[in-house]
Amino acid sequence: MEKLNLRFGFDIGIASVGWAVLSPTHIVDLGVRCFDKAETPKEGESLNLARRQARLLRRRFYRRAWRLTQVARLLKREGLIDSANLFKQQPSFSQPDPEDTGGKKQVFVSTWVLRKEGLDRLLTPIEWARVIYHLCKHRGFHWVSKAEEAAAEGDAKSEGGLVKKSLANTAARMAEKGYRTAAEMVLAEFPDAQRNKQGDYSKALSRKLLDQEFEHLFEAQRRLGNPHTSDALEVLIRGNGDRKSGLFWRQKPALSGADLLKMLGRCTFERTGGADGKGEFRAPKASFTAERHVWLTRLNNLRVMIDGISRPLNKAEHQVALNLPYLNSEKFTYKNLRTALLNTGLPESFRFAGLAYPSDKQKEEEKAKHPEDQILIKLIAWHTLRQAMKKAGLEDVWQQISMAALDGQPDTLDQIGWILSVYKDDDEVSAQLSKLPLPQAQKTISVLLSIRFDKFHALSLKALRQIVPHMEGGLRYDEAVANIPEYGHHSHRKQPEEGKALYLPPFYEEQRTYKGKSDRIGSMVFRQDINLPRNPVVLRALNQARKVVNALIKQYGSPTAVHIEMARDLSRPLDERREIQKLQDEFKERNQKAREDFEAQFHRNPSGKDFEKWMLYREQGGQCAYSLLPLAPSGDCNEIFLEGKTQIDHALPYSRSFDNSKNNKVLVLTRENQNKGNRTAFEYLTSFTGGENGERWRNFVAWVNQNKAYRTAKRNRLLRKNYGAEEAKGFKDRNLNDTRYICKFFKNYIEENLHLASKVDGETNQRCVVVSGQLTAFLRARWGLLKVREESDRHHALDAAVVAACSHGMVKALADYSRFKEVEFLKEGFPDPETGEIINPAAFYRGRRHFPEPWAHFRHELEARLKTDDLAALRKDMQRLGTYSEGDLQQLRTLFVSRAPQRRNSGAVHKETIYSKPKLGHRLMVEEKSTNGKIFRCSTPKELKSIAIERIGLFETTDKGRKFRFNEAQLSEVVGGARNAWMIQALRFWLAKRGTNPKQPGTTSYPNKPQKGNPLDGPFTGPTIKSVKLNGGKTSGFEVRGGIAKNDSMIRVDVFTKAGKFHLVPIYVHHRVTGLPNRAIVQSKDENEWTLIDESFAFLFSVYPNDLVRVTLKKEIRFGYYSSCNRATGSIDLWVHDRAKSIGKDGLIQSVGVKLALSLEKFNVDLLGHIYPALPEQRRGLA
Repeated sequence: MEKLNLRFGFDIGIASVGWAVLSPTHIVDLGVRCFDKAETPKEGESLNLARRQARLLRRRFYRRAWRLTQVARLLKREGLIDSANLFKQQPSFSQPDPEDTGGKKQVFVSTWVLRKEGLDRLLTPIEWARVIYHLCKHRGFHWVSKAEEAAAEGDAKSEGGLVKKSLANTAARMAEKGYRTAAEMVLAEFPDAQRNKQGDYSKALSRKLLDQEFEHLFEAQRRLGNPHTSDALEVLIRGNGDRKSGLFWRQKPALSGADLLKMLGRCTFERTGGADGKGEFRAPKASFTAERHVWLTRLNNLRVMIDGISRPLNKAEHQVALNLPYLNSEKFTYKNLRTALLNTGLPESFRFAGLAYPSDKQKEEEKAKHPEDQILIKLIAWHTLRQAMKKAGLEDVWQQISMAALDGQPDTLDQIGWILSVYKDDDEVSAQLSKLPLPQAQKTISVLLSIRFDKFHALSLKALRQIVPHMEGGLRYDEAVANIPEYGHHSHRKQPEEGKALYLPPFYEEQRTYKGKSDRIGSMVFRQDINLPRNPVVLRALNQARKVVNALIKQYGSPTAVHIEMARDLSRPLDERREIQKLQDEFKERNQKAREDFEAQFHRNPSGKDFEKWMLYREQGGQCAYSLLPLAPSGDCNEIFLEGKTQIDHALPYSRSFDNSKNNKVLVLTRENQNKGNRTAFEYLTSFTGGENGERWRNFVAWVNQNKAYRTAKRNRLLRKNYGAEEAKGFKDRNLNDTRYICKFFKNYIEENLHLASKVDGETNQRCVVVSGQLTAFLRARWGLLKVREESDRHHALDAAVVAACSHGMVKALADYSRFKEVEFLKEGFPDPETGEIINPAAFYRGRRHFPEPWAHFRHELEARLKTDDLAALRKDMQRLGTYSEGDLQQLRTLFVSRAPQRRNSGAVHKETIYSKPKLGHRLMVEEKSTNGKIFRCSTPKELKSIAIERIGLFETTDKGRKFRFNEAQLSEVVGGARNAWMIQALRFWLAKRGTNPKQPGTTSYPNKPQKGNPLDGPFTGPTIKSVKLNGGKTSGFEVRGGIAKNDSMIRVDVFTKAGKFHLVPIYVHHRVTGLPNRAIVQSKDENEWTLIDESFAFLFSVYPNDLVRVTLKKEIRFGYYSSCNRATGSIDLWVHDRAKSIGKDGLIQSVGVKLALSLEKFNVDLLGHIYPALPEQRRGLA
């Protein structure tokens, strides 16, 4: 179905794309596409980060296990053990007690003791095998490079710093007391526990130290006649002395050199250079030229505000600032720059544009930090190298290298940055650095070996070296690029109609080529010919928007224009969004308090206009902003609300700025507003006698500067002087059009790749426009449209319709209308969005004449299309409007929110916590809260089925009163007993003191934990022990490493049917390994008692989160997106399609029973919200 003169409108947010299609006479279609944010909910981190970290940890465990397997196989080949699986079986290694004359008693001999005894006596083959395996398994801490070691030493509070400190203490202890080996020292210094606890590194040992012990043991055992101490065996275990080879030293090297370059991206501009002709590699961020580019970008974009005038730094100021960050500390702040700029003649009152300076009132209340304390630039690499050279006494070397870079010869410093970023191994780094013409090469290389960098710029050194000289002359980045013919404009705009197509192309290559067994077939990679935003949140939102655009074109044909609005927080990180939300909540709270104050003072609910006047009245201390006369001469504040008395004025005229923010508004006497006309405050007040030196302007400046409620942003607008045509155009563009990078990218992407339909009238204005949220908010208010975010997700479609209706003609009409100072009068005619009441009919009719709705009944039509779910009623309503043809009415449909299904087949197999496996029949005490405080009761059989670990009380409460229950036999069941040896000791003493009779005097008191300084046998004076954790009873979960972990999130549910009943089989990630399960949930039953699914059951379909299902029950029908399944009851939860808060629990319909449902159906929903019955499915595994 192709229509003419269609406009597409899009409201693109973090997790949604609202869209609308408008013809010149009516709304063709509108809807919402929702999807999950591409970040973790709590931390706001990349979704790939958790998977990547888990994968790295798995690989680390695998490599360790494989190395130990190789050690065991070597020991078997050497004849020391009979089976390579011996150590995997965790044998007890007990032996006869030498003090037992009967020879029946067995004792365990610690491997630590064997390691000490091996220096003085011949070890048996099994003992020698245990020593070798133990040292290879617990091989101590080791840093692969001097840089890693230096980094740990530099951060004393980090884990690496604590380890480094402990290693130094261990080495000092060894030297001080003359211990021969690490084992001898550990047994003497720490006789009770030889291993470190979590967070405690007091027993930390270095790998070098343990290697020395290995050497002593081999020498001692050779001397004592051990036949299994050959040089060949020692080399296989200890290596050849390079601390890299041998099973003891073997470690996977860091990604470095050529291997790292395979993963490194190519330059945005130099796409055909490089050694392989595929483009220049990206430059290290640690290179001088890359850091220079970042600094110049910030410096050249910097603007200062003087007397309300904003300007960039002039040539002299730019020259003074150019090298300042290189001189002192790593952190260069705005305050540091201010000090230097004041010496160039700038007045003390100047401000940096873009910083949020607090008001005087906020300063007095100490509610805000000084904005100039913010860091302007951090030259991390420059100062890291400078400080390292200085510490080594090589200031003259650094002076020679650094001055050459600042004088335009950065090759040496750039190459140092490249080598320290690309190469990780000390030998490789040393070899590469030796190729450079370094002063005092040997000493300099020794210093540089302690430094490494790891991040890369988007451009290559070749490109940066062409761009940076232009920027050093004061040009912005885009201007510098435009001055380089082969690069052209930085957006790489294509020629008109070049390479345009009917649909928007994808952001990824069609398919990644298969290069080896480690490569994933079909995995996607970014296209190299476009400079995509790499923020995953932004990328997912833009990709969903691209898909919606293509779906609309497929259904309705090419549009003549595309209008876009993007959420302001789309590209912001989670912590910033949370901070903004916090500030918004605080503003709402203050606003609500002010409304309550208004009601208390005037005994009525305020209208929007009256409330705004009153807020400005309070802010201005009751004075007219321009005349400084009282706004209410009688002293009665009600005067400001009287017709013709006061008006709200835009300091920078709205027609010239389109700035409708609070910072641009003042309350003035009506005559002052009329006299001011379409002028700025400066233009108006300097028109009086004396001009800029006249009394009116000077008094106004003093009044503005003395107002403690005014922040710098408002002062700048009120005192602005230069506001000619060029400045006004820039201001309007910023307020009407969204100029952020992501907005420009998507706008250019559409214009460069999408073939737009020709307009009937031949108009050639901009075809793709990114409008600001401020403008759409104004239009919503003008047309009386109420937007309530909290109600449902439908408001995204409302925004999209307004965006689509926002034509250039309307913008021009608004500008023309506001030029005649009638904006505030226009606002008086805004209809109330909730009631439709028009307070000022004259203003309404004049506004409708000068600034009409897109067409008659637009508001009514849009609200009906948004809210009406009855299709017959909607068609009847639209037919009355007379703008829909019969074909249009037949194509009409109600709004249905489309949601992207979560059809993932991978993820975490189980929760991170691994619990000890409980013993059968063990009973638990469950802690509960009551009116009398916490009590402990016996767990029920039902609770025992799903509890792995629970808290047990030291007493049991029964109907017969308090009864002593905890006994010595249960001490071995305490969770983490090895980590809580002192607590176990305290409980043991307490139990011994108690005996078996809980009713004897003093038996109701609880024991205390031991505290530092307490005697070993008590009494203990630490915190009271009221409960402990014991191993639980019968459990459900995933068995792993000898324990039990809870299943991670359910990824889907398989639905079967038999005899008119429906059965749900939950599927978890671990079923990729174990195979698909064949048991369906039975309410209140353990998993092994669930219904067995055999060939008599028919498979229907699999349901993933956000799959649309319909459950027909006897008395009702539940229709919504699948959310989750309760494995305890077999019921499911469904989201209503638009997540309307008025339905269910904030849009979630909980506990929908399906087993006895009359029918259970699955549907597919496309990008535009069209619903189709799902096709028949076959049960699939988790490939």
